[in-house]
Amino acid sequence: GIQPENIIVIMNESFSDFSVYDRFSASQDPLPFLHSLEGQANTITGTLLSPSWRGGTATVEHEFLTGFNSAFQPPYTVAYQLYVHKDTPSMAEAANAAGYETVAFHPYLASGWNRTQVYDFMGFDRQLYQEDVENPEYIRDYISDASDYETITRLTEEIDGKAFIFNVTMQNHNGYGQEWTNLKRTIELPEEISNIDPEAEQYFAAIHESDKALEELVSYYLESNEKTMIVFFGDHQPPLATDLYAWLTDSDLNTLNPEAQKPLYEVPFFIWANYDIGSQTGLETSPAGLGAMTAKLAGLPMTGLHEFLEGFQEVFTCILPIGLVRADGSIIQGPDEMTEAERQMHEDYDTLTYCGLTDQFEGTEALFHPDGQNERAPG
Repeated sequence: GIQPENIIVIMNESFSDFSVYDRFSASQDPLPFLHSLEGQANTITGTLLSPSWRGGTATVEHEFLTGFNSAFQPPYTVAYQLYVHKDTPSMAEAANAAGYETVAFHPYLASGWNRTQVYDFMGFDRQLYQEDVENPEYIRDYISDASDYETITRLTEEIDGKAFIFNVTMQNHNGYGQEWTNLKRTIELPEEISNIDPEAEQYFAAIHESDKALEELVSYYLESNEKTMIVFFGDHQPPLATDLYAWLTDSDLNTLNPEAQKPLYEVPFFIWANYDIGSQTGLETSPAGLGAMTAKLAGLPMTGLHEFLEGFQEVFTCILPIGLVRADGSIIQGPDEMTEAERQMHEDYDTLTYCGLTDQFEGTEALFHPDGQNERAPG
């Protein structure tokens, strides 16, 4: 792929498209701009299968940036708190190797999820937090996506040369019973939904604002003469009432019903560029798979792990808490139901994740690092 001047990756907090549920309806589409992107030139759209449900932002972030899979970690562990070390491979490292200035940006507290140390170990050149947003606008208690994206456009203007920006937004974070500060009640929900969760309307009003901010961001780079690629995805569905999700999926969430419950893990993603990247719709991938796809499309040096992931994605779309989703959409519960080739692929990914998370690299540096070097270049 062409190396664009700007690679902007946005993981939008709790951003979800509830049209995955047949039972969902609202007074208007909360995400008209997102839906307008489907089938457009230089746009790739699809579904990200998130391993997290209703929370766990850092897990999705780690999978995207490293290519490792949380399914192979001990249960209830967060990689950001336990498994990030100075040789953790990441997309920042790949972007640095390709001459990008790399920035991690989260318009909230620096203290969350051990991020300052994690981003440092991953090789980001700079980190920005809430105090770096100029004249921030708030929606409810959080810095708005509009202010967040203004910070991104300012960064790409200021950075001479190529910029790689990884942004985790805050606007739609949970606490949907907050005051409606700077937020209009734009989306009305039918009684059958608002009776189950009276706070849900605030969430949909918030993502409707997100959608507007997104349109402004894309419009800005449409006019820009710098080649720019935007990779956008939700991290997980919002922590609305579990009873609401049981109603939406028409299933008892305590009983495993993989086909009915798969939509719980579906969030939208797109890759958009203001230059030729072709057009695709209806893709399904995992956070790690999207990371590998981004690296390839943006012409970043691919690691051996990224190349492995390309092959893995052709067999399994994602490993979810409800089972392994095959590329053909069927869901299986474990090794007993796998073919020999599938079992081998699954085992290899487990081994790669273990070696990478625990920093046991003897002789395998080339699998994880763009230049096959274990030690980072100084600086």
